[in-house]
Amino acid sequence: MAKTSVFDVLIVYSERLAASADSPGDETPAPFAKGSSSESYNLVYSYFLNVCRKNHLRSAFTTSADITGAGRCRSYWLFERNRWMKVRQPGYSKVIFDKFFPVNKKITASRNLLFSSKEVAPFNDPYLFDLFFDKQKTFAKLCAFSIPTVTIKDGSYGSIEKACKTLQELLARHPQQNDFSDEVIMKDRFGAGGIHVYKFKAGQYRKIMASMKKHQNTPFILQPFVKFDKGFRYQNVRISADIRLIYLGTKIIQTYIRIAKAGDFRCNEHQGGLLKYISKREVPSEAVIRANKIVNALHNKRSLITLDFVISNHGNLYLLEGNTGPGLDWNVSIKENEIEAKKLIRIIVRELVQRVRVPIDTTGRQVKQTLIDTPPIDNYPVAPTGFVPA
Repeated sequence: MAKTSVFDVLIVYSERLAASADSPGDETPAPFAKGSSSESYNLVYSYFLNVCRKNHLRSAFTTSADITGAGRCRSYWLFERNRWMKVRQPGYSKVIFDKFFPVNKKITASRNLLFSSKEVAPFNDPYLFDLFFDKQKTFAKLCAFSIPTVTIKDGSYGSIEKACKTLQELLARHPQQNDFSDEVIMKDRFGAGGIHVYKFKAGQYRKIMASMKKHQNTPFILQPFVKFDKGFRYQNVRISADIRLIYLGTKIIQTYIRIAKAGDFRCNEHQGGLLKYISKREVPSEAVIRANKIVNALHNKRSLITLDFVISNHGNLYLLEGNTGPGLDWNVSIKENEIEAKKLIRIIVRELVQRVRVPIDTTGRQVKQTLIDTPPIDNYPVAPTGFVPA
């Protein structure tokens, strides 16, 4: 029986994008295929592993396809001497930095298996993971902050008509009806990245039905379209943009906007949107206030979460969505984005260092330790003792 390598941290990525280290031969020299839209993630996770190593965290990269038990994988990738290495032997860790979602039965079963022991902990609170993964749950919990949301039961004409009418009833009671156009947005209830997001005129039931038939295994929700093309001012120009605030626990650690490309309403970078980092001072104060209220309502202590907002043309703020798995990648052609994305990775590793090294007493509380009095980097949290940036 092969010896199991024990790690401080296992990064577990979706098998839909990353290749298993158990793949044959040298056909896959890195987790993310050369020439694919995900190729740049090789840079991201090699950097992640390097920062872990410099801070004496034993870490490895694996995929959802490799999961064999609680905290266990059958094979894993290392990044050493400036190259990716396949290790075809079992690995184990009690701390999982998970980057995959239960998008189908197979991956759901793998996720349940990975966390089937209480000794194995995901980086983020499972409750928050579930809450933000399901957009209908997000609305149910945070309806006071969110865009009205209704689930379409199935792709039949009757279900679509019923969902549209239910949405209209919600809008009829909404205090800011003028914020919404006569269009509706249909999006994947469990989706991300602006994929499977469509816009229709209200009442276009058959067009909605035709789109749903193309994705028969995808559950959809409906939301009214917020008129926001003049809601946010950037460099003295009103633009279509959403605002992202990234929290680690109760602290904002990064802020940026995503600007929709001309002729599109989707701000996601993977849909042609432009990502621009801004300082916290440039974020509308009302957005920070509302975001803090959400974080406090969720009792978030240590999870990494993002909250995305849009500002209507009438100046009202809406939570677009939240998530616990913000992208760590960067546009390789924009140096600023690389710098900021690497900062986020270093912040994550700082937190991992604390979780792995700071002992826990019998009540589940951290035992106090003395940290080196080091100035914060760019107003971000002070690193724990011995933290070494890459």
